[in-house]
Amino acid sequence: MIKDLLNSIVARFRRPLELGSAKANQLVLDQIAEQGDDGTEDRHVRHFAYPKRGAQPAGRDRAVDLFVEAGLEVSDTQYHNGLMGEHHVPVATDEFNQLTNGLREEFARMGWEYDGWECAVLKS
Repeated sequence: MIKDLLNSIVARFRRPLELGSAKANQLVLDQIAEQGDDGTEDRHVRHFAYPKRGAQPAGRDRAVDLFVEAGLEVSDTQYHNGLMGEHHVPVATDEFNQLTNGLREEFARMGWEYDGWECAVLKS
């Protein structure tokens, strides 16, 4: 009973996991590793960003420019007027973590929300 109480107290003070952070990326890498993929091969990766509701987000042109400057091909999503950036890279690298963290921070400054990434699982 005391353990449950302590766990609930600790849970209240934990910071939520930020999509695009190295910690969040590691959770995805752990999942694909369970399926036999170490994340080191180039693969198709899609990143998502959406204007924050209730905010005064920067225009779509600025959001598109951010993806393009990062070397991603950009297209519209079918959900909440968002954008998707695509490229082919390995996902188990420091460079990938720097990219996703940078996208999260820059989109936040623009009033947009970086909503993470997805990729195919590659098995040898």
